[in-house]
Amino acid sequence: MNFQQSIPSRPHGFSLLELLIVASLCVVLFTSGSLAYRAVAQNQRRSSTFQEVPITSPVAANFFPGSTASVIDSYTAPNYGRAGLAHQMRNLFYEDVDSGCAVFALPRSGNINGIRERIINIGSNFPAVYDTPEKFLSLLANLPGTTARLGGFQSYRGISADTTPIIPTPSTAPYTTPLVNGSIFIIQPSGSASEIWIRAVYEIDYIPFSDDGTPCVHASVRRYVDSVLTNFYDIVFRNSHIGDIGVPFVHFERSARTNVVEPAITPWKAAPNQPFYLIWWPDPTAANLKGTSRATYTGLRQANYAKHEGQTSFTFVVPQFPSF
Repeated sequence: MNFQQSIPSRPHGFSLLELLIVASLCVVLFTSGSLAYRAVAQNQRRSSTFQEVPITSPVAANFFPGSTASVIDSYTAPNYGRAGLAHQMRNLFYEDVDSGCAVFALPRSGNINGIRERIINIGSNFPAVYDTPEKFLSLLANLPGTTARLGGFQSYRGISADTTPIIPTPSTAPYTTPLVNGSIFIIQPSGSASEIWIRAVYEIDYIPFSDDGTPCVHASVRRYVDSVLTNFYDIVFRNSHIGDIGVPFVHFERSARTNVVEPAITPWKAAPNQPFYLIWWPDPTAANLKGTSRATYTGLRQANYAKHEGQTSFTFVVPQFPSF
């Protein structure tokens, strides 16, 4: 019988050409990966940078009920995650306005508002004419339950002053500060003749601070229902000044009211049908707060739009009486 001895096969190595091809593919792969990582890393730093914001304990407790913090964390602009939250709040704001029967926007000189309850008892104090933010503020000032909590609310017709006098302590010499903060009260139909029912209160606030010599502004928009914080977004604008912001909103009265001669107010009596507001919120996609306005603007455009032009895409036209 013949037996054939099996001969084991020998392993073959790579040829020089094969090694060159593999090496070239590795170079391409790692180069592409490093470029992709660099792009992602740069975008991550640009869009998701944290910023510590110094904030006083009373303001923190007012913004975030129950908080005792003196420093909060936020993101620096531009940030598209925060922009997503801002869009959600914008949609919710429109829903609240559509369900309301009146909107009253009041500017504030400070960062604290203590009037956010669901029901305001007015007794027999309901005014005969209740058609401007000024009248709403006057009502709150005359109610025992709210008069002590008005804080820095400012009375205005048309447009609020761009600055408001503040008396610092201990000095008695007044100085001015930009009037950029505000609260928006959305009133819903009430089942009581002696009560105002508040659907929601929106707060717009800006807080200036310095980060190692760099001027910064912390901006936030918050929604409260019966004093409970339900929604908010915030953002930090670096290399920005609070004087760049402009007024939070303006109010246009009915044009029919020009029958009453009021030279300082007449330009704001421009609503052909029902009174309305222009309202501006901070835009998390903007790099800073400096707008693109031209110094040649005059009249209402200068008062209304100059500082907000090119500053934010969150601009609202809101009827004062949505249900009518």
